[in-house]
Amino acid sequence: MSALITPLVLTERQAAHRLGLSTDYLYRLRTDGPRRRSSKEHPLPPGPAVLRIGRRVFYRPADLDAWLAALADGSSYARQSRGRGRPRKIAA
Repeated sequence: MSALITPLVLTERQAAHRLGLSTDYLYRLRTDGPRRRSSKEHPLPPGPAVLRIGRRVFYRPADLDAWLAALADGSSYARQSRGRGRPRKIAA
């Protein structure tokens, strides 16, 4: 019987692959924060929590899941559509 082993920490490349992001974007989230504009009414979350061991950067799977949950939570960080773009015709 083979058991799946969940790693305690993930490298930056493994975390990016798990999230479906590029390693560059994950690096930018860690160093610069989110690029989109935020306001006091609609703050944007920082990147996932990071664990540093020496010069190396690691991510805990639980922290990645918590970060995704915070993004998906409509009460914290979700933004309402501003209705940008070309307006649609409404059928009468």
